[in-house]
Amino acid sequence: MSQSTNAHTHNFDSLTSHPIHPAAKKAITSLPDYAYLDATKLYHDSRSARLLLDSARASIAARLKVNPDEVSFIPSGNAGLDLVVSGLINATDNKKVIASSVEQKAILERIKNFDPYLVSVDSLARINQEEYLQKLEELKQGLAILQFSNHEVGTQQPIHPIYKKCQELNIPLFVDASMTAGLVNVGSDWDCLLLKPACWGAPIGLDILVVKRNTRFKSILLDDGRENHKFSSNIFIPQAVAIGASLESINLERSNTAKNLSTLITELRQLLSIDSRIKHLGDPVARLPHVLAFLIENVDGEFIALNLSKKGFAVSSGSSCTPDEIKPSHVLSAMGFSSQAHIRVSLSFDSTSKEIHEFVQALTQILKEL
Repeated sequence: MSQSTNAHTHNFDSLTSHPIHPAAKKAITSLPDYAYLDATKLYHDSRSARLLLDSARASIAARLKVNPDEVSFIPSGNAGLDLVVSGLINATDNKKVIASSVEQKAILERIKNFDPYLVSVDSLARINQEEYLQKLEELKQGLAILQFSNHEVGTQQPIHPIYKKCQELNIPLFVDASMTAGLVNVGSDWDCLLLKPACWGAPIGLDILVVKRNTRFKSILLDDGRENHKFSSNIFIPQAVAIGASLESINLERSNTAKNLSTLITELRQLLSIDSRIKHLGDPVARLPHVLAFLIENVDGEFIALNLSKKGFAVSSGSSCTPDEIKPSHVLSAMGFSSQAHIRVSLSFDSTSKEIHEFVQALTQILKEL
């Protein structure tokens, strides 16, 4: 059973609050005392701590098939995004940006001052590929941004053709893969990649940024030689070790886990389809294996989420990065839907078929009482 850290029994909101992965927990509890020291100092235990950090970085690099010096640990959330977006844009000559209209709100906020061109999407949240490619041709130089998969409805984007065109034009492509949860092979069709380890069960607080060696990057921070020449910060080593351990474990189990979760999502989709008021959102094929989003006709998603919470199910209504906003979802608006809030289910590695059926029973009961 997917236990939540709060009062909820069933965590169906793993993209926001994932239960800690057993490998992460084991890694943290087995660490020596020197793992909690400052790894930038010269004394013996500090150097030992640095070896732990380097080992974690090397493990992550091996899983992602990149060089260790291309991997950075950055603060999660807005602080990290500030570093990433500013570092990429500052390195461009014309400061022009192209992105999709359904990127994370936090990313859109950080590029709005650069008059970005936002590529449209269809009703499944798929980008207009021809429009994106055409705008790249017009851009000539600058920065391209594209999410690997959508954070609200799970739709995966066509990364390869966009990256191919970016390569032809020598435009760096920043791919936001923060919601893939380690369940999807992110490949190498990008120049800069963002991952959110908390989505696969690592402790909250650090994200992973991968910047390929030949990618221009101009950090807003002064380089003091500590964190990979890009981000000057002391890294909490136990957290980095937990990230490396959990990613290694998930990588070994990824194929089976993704298949199992996809089967559960398919089962949930079929059970929900019995009610004609429910409309599924996002691409049914090119999607994250553990995510399902839906609208209920003439019913507010926030109302449903609150009542599901009372019945022991944690789900999201709207974006994972702006859960407290009452404003309409910019993703659904771009897809052509009304301002009606939706429900997003995101399963974790230990979700079960029994929970799926209990969830549907709870939702059915709520709808009957309307």
